[in-house]
Amino acid sequence: MRFGLVGLPASGKTTVFHLLHRVKGEARPTSAEVAIAQIKVPDPRLDFLAALFKPKKMTPVALEYHDFHAPAKAMPSGAILTPQVLVQLRTMDALLVVIRAFEDARVPHMKGTVDPARDIALIASEFVMADLEIVEKRIGRIEENLKKGKKDENPKELELLKGCRGQLEAGVPIRDLSFSPEEDRRLRGFQLLTQKPHLYLLNTGETAPQLQGPPGPLQEACRHNATALLALPAKVELEMMELSPEEAEVFRKELGLPEPALDRLIKACYELLGLITFFTVVGDELRAWAIPRGSTAQKAAGTIHSDMEKGFIKAEVVPLDALQASGSMAEARRHGVLRLEGKDYIVQDGDILTIRFST
Repeated sequence: MRFGLVGLPASGKTTVFHLLHRVKGEARPTSAEVAIAQIKVPDPRLDFLAALFKPKKMTPVALEYHDFHAPAKAMPSGAILTPQVLVQLRTMDALLVVIRAFEDARVPHMKGTVDPARDIALIASEFVMADLEIVEKRIGRIEENLKKGKKDENPKELELLKGCRGQLEAGVPIRDLSFSPEEDRRLRGFQLLTQKPHLYLLNTGETAPQLQGPPGPLQEACRHNATALLALPAKVELEMMELSPEEAEVFRKELGLPEPALDRLIKACYELLGLITFFTVVGDELRAWAIPRGSTAQKAAGTIHSDMEKGFIKAEVVPLDALQASGSMAEARRHGVLRLEGKDYIVQDGDILTIRFST
């Protein structure tokens, strides 16, 4: 899963990226290149499975965070994000939007004041306008082709896009709308920014965040579908990485932080995308896989390899808790907790799968 990192200038996006990458002071790109931080998702269940199967290789789920170069100030058009950055963001699975919520006289805000709710609205507006441009261009192309008598254009697509245009013009993100499976697939081909899940990361700098819930003025930003808000003191968390684990734990308790920033961020990303984890043991490799909750065994097989999805026959399934109680796969099979499931079986979090397929 890939998250596009985005934020206004001086929002602390660089600090957040360094925190994600666990490298302090790393140079940022000087062109429209991308810097990538890959975070391996810690999962104690892997340790149990590794002790049981003793694999030579263990591969956890990895989340990728892509940081794109952005201009230091607004462009002449008034926009904040360049067309190149917007194109790159469209290829992401979700967007991690860094919002400044700290005061620092040494780093003035481009708008003169710190106002998280305003900044969220500003970035959301840019995403809406970028999507509106894509939709309007496609509508114009379809209408022109229909006038020329081209039969291959789909009037249903035109109707769908006109409906989206009306909602975007009203400032409504596409992820707030409901579509049929066919309409959803068609829209995803446009890679619309407002259709992607959004995680707003409220960067409180050196101040411990309020963990009781989103601050009142930000409630409006969190009312949209597939949208979440996480408060995080990025600068403090980065500084704590220089401490020993024991010292960091003491400091974290003093600030009222329940767990390290990366753990909280990973949980927020999983919840935002509705992900669960299943496991496979093939040859000498134990591997964890992330899939959307509600995925079938056949779709899970496709996550491993497209050939497995196409040639899917059955899946051997054993729940993790049943395997723990049994002590081994042989005992799980003997007690009947290892079972065969068909393509429509809904994979559960913690399932260990062995896919049977034809080539």
